[in-house]
Amino acid sequence: MEQPFIQVNLKNKDSLKEAIVAFQSQLQQAYQAGELIDNVGGFIAHDQKQFQPCDLFNPDQFKAIFMMSSDDQFESEPMESLTDEALLRLSKDDAYLRFSHMVVFQHALEHEDLKPLIVAFCEVLVDFSLRVNSSNELFFSSDMMFGIYLLVLLAEKYPEYAYLVGEYYPEDSDFEQIMYHSANYMAYLFYQHGYRPLVLDAYASCHFPEVFGCIRSHYMASENFVPDLLKCFLADESRYQYYKDARIQAFKRRPRDVAGVDPFELMEYGFSQVSDAYHDDGTFADALISREAAAGEFDDLNFHGRTIAEEREVFRQALYDAVKDVPLNDLWYYNQPVYDETTTLADIQDDPFYQEYDEYNEYETNKSFFLKCFANGEQILAYIEKNQHPEVLDQLQPVHFRQLAFEHKHYIYKRFEYFGSGGWRLSSNLAQDITLKDIIERFLVTYQNPDSFYIEDEGQAAQNDKCLRTLDVLVRLLGKKELSGEELKIIANDFELCSKQEAAARFTIRALSAEEIRQRLYVLINKPLRSHMGLTRLEEIHGLYQRDKSGFGEMLNDIILRAYQDTPEDLLAVVPALNQTEYAKGAQLLSVAYILAQEASGFFAEPELEPLWAFYHQHLFPSFYRELEQRKALNHPFEEDEREKVTRLITGIQAYADAQAKAAGGLFARFLQVSEQDEAAQSDAPISREQALAFARELLVFNQAEEDEEESTSLFVSDEIGMILASMLYVAQVAKKPQKQQYLCLYELILQLFPSTTLLLSFIEYSEGGRHGSDATADEVEAFCDVLTDLKLDEKYAFLSRILVVHQVNEYQNDLEDFSDDKGLKRLYETVLNIYRHKDEIDPDEPPMLAARERKIAAAITAAVDLLNAADREKFLNFV
Repeated sequence: MEQPFIQVNLKNKDSLKEAIVAFQSQLQQAYQAGELIDNVGGFIAHDQKQFQPCDLFNPDQFKAIFMMSSDDQFESEPMESLTDEALLRLSKDDAYLRFSHMVVFQHALEHEDLKPLIVAFCEVLVDFSLRVNSSNELFFSSDMMFGIYLLVLLAEKYPEYAYLVGEYYPEDSDFEQIMYHSANYMAYLFYQHGYRPLVLDAYASCHFPEVFGCIRSHYMASENFVPDLLKCFLADESRYQYYKDARIQAFKRRPRDVAGVDPFELMEYGFSQVSDAYHDDGTFADALISREAAAGEFDDLNFHGRTIAEEREVFRQALYDAVKDVPLNDLWYYNQPVYDETTTLADIQDDPFYQEYDEYNEYETNKSFFLKCFANGEQILAYIEKNQHPEVLDQLQPVHFRQLAFEHKHYIYKRFEYFGSGGWRLSSNLAQDITLKDIIERFLVTYQNPDSFYIEDEGQAAQNDKCLRTLDVLVRLLGKKELSGEELKIIANDFELCSKQEAAARFTIRALSAEEIRQRLYVLINKPLRSHMGLTRLEEIHGLYQRDKSGFGEMLNDIILRAYQDTPEDLLAVVPALNQTEYAKGAQLLSVAYILAQEASGFFAEPELEPLWAFYHQHLFPSFYRELEQRKALNHPFEEDEREKVTRLITGIQAYADAQAKAAGGLFARFLQVSEQDEAAQSDAPISREQALAFARELLVFNQAEEDEEESTSLFVSDEIGMILASMLYVAQVAKKPQKQQYLCLYELILQLFPSTTLLLSFIEYSEGGRHGSDATADEVEAFCDVLTDLKLDEKYAFLSRILVVHQVNEYQNDLEDFSDDKGLKRLYETVLNIYRHKDEIDPDEPPMLAARERKIAAAITAAVDLLNAADREKFLNFV
């Protein structure tokens, strides 16, 4: 919500003080909430008028900060008192808000006794920036970051506080956000003040390592804006000593771990510039760095009697000495384990537990983990490696891996940090444990690659058995009753230890209860921000359905509400599309459609499937039409007065789809209830396919297609619509004719507009290969093409699918010889290529019926090639 404006009399010191105190009070609420957008107010004059350029105490400073020409004239004109409407409008003007901040603080800084108040204000701002550690949280509007301009004012008035400007930039900032929205302030300081102490203080205190890169990118490496610290320090050692001391003081003010800190990081760019200049120009000469020195390594450069490498270690040691006695708990952004409140960096200097993890020592780490963290560790290892003491499996109880490693201070804790949670570092909160998927690779890789870890190779079969026995142990220690479909896929497909069925049988310890089955289904179907499902997940959902068919039907009554309730509040806040309870999600529709495709016969009514049919038909259309509206809003945000047009377009498509189902006759009325309004609409002229296609194009296309290009759309942005489209293919295979016609006519509308995108979105739900199809197989492609053929979709789409999937898997290969043939895709592709190569050839001896079929196939492939975008078409034709 917009904050109320604060009135201030610029000529009255007490009024300025009261205004800043009130402003700080407003901001305190925003700081506590951790969000500045729409929570930062501004100032107006005491007579209810907005400030004008003439109100600036120092207009030239303002112009310089925002890179305006000194010749630019500020225009001021008589202003009326602001009405409530004008105030509301002004509160949404971020440029005015920032301007009003500058006006008030310029005037306030002219009063020496207001200095403590302003310094405290700025320190709280920087504390907030450091606490959130994200540039994203510093925006008070969509394109303005708050407050750093006030830090610049303070630094120019009182240079001893210039370090606050550098500290303002969060260590974990986004490069582009800083480049476009705040790098200019650091550039301004250098432009105005060169290498004076206040500039060196700002850079020495900045812990965002990309700040130079941001400035260089913004100003195209202009020497007027980008300091060359290396040349500065080579030319004047006293400036280097000042910078060095300022950097040490910065670490004392905000202590942090020095591991990985390179004090010369900001200087290497200057060396590379000189090296490039020598390389490009034989006559170039630099007064500080010789041609010979520039041809060498940066670390070997002479720097006031030491090499850069030697001085770096001296500098780093000085930084370490500055913080070594600070308790780890007091270090900024320290995310390593801390055992007690008094442990310091000095205490852990030689402790192996705290050293960088060595992934090439996995075998010894694994053995040590079992031996040191489990009382029966010797029996566990004997079972794994020698198949002895199988009774140990009955002794194993579930453990919390991270907590166990932490308590034993075992080195493997590092692995749970670096290799857990999908490759991201785990939370320092020990309550968050690893999963089997997180750790399986690092436990099995040693036995499958014995030579790499210097252990005995007993042959592939024996080594695989060790892997299986390792899994026997891990599954029990993780307390798993049975493995998920994704875990079974990893064992069977990635490590090729056994089939999925064999893995399921071996690693099912106890059967799931009905409640556990239902809970697992909720998690599988309703995971927030699900991008796609994929065959592995769909097969697991179907398997769980088969165990409790009636329970699945019952849970459909609240599955949409449950999805909303299980979505974390922070996601609901930032992703409004999730904040709904009346529409089925794509994952829900796809899951139900997959089960129907496996269970329904298409000829007989199955009572246990009635809830699934009812759910799918009831929710498909509202969710699909809502997605069309969402795509339109994403492509081109529309005002409320345009919503009527959007509604009319969607109603037209709906009428077209309903007409297709009615035309098919049969049991349509059983599944589709026609309201009085619909009946009235049916008296109008029917919507043709061409009209429906035009409606869909207007909703989904946001950019006119260039020649030989597919029309642009945000279709791929939506995870929901991709799963909805795939669900139509699944359910159309077993639906009665009226519904089949209805599903397919909608699918074909999108398919005709965006053939490549639609087919790829659909295929990933028929594959185990993931979102980008990286592990797709020829068998999966052919099975998908069979579905398209059985549904009587134009044959060109089947061939287009074959080409697209192979191109997707071999996206970065431009030579056919480099295409992967591990899963048969290359042979499939070559078959299509060969037919296309010989499409115009005629064999007089070929039987007429066979020749006609081959001509039809060749025509379908030709049509498919015509549908490819320019890049894919060029790639295909290069191989012809």
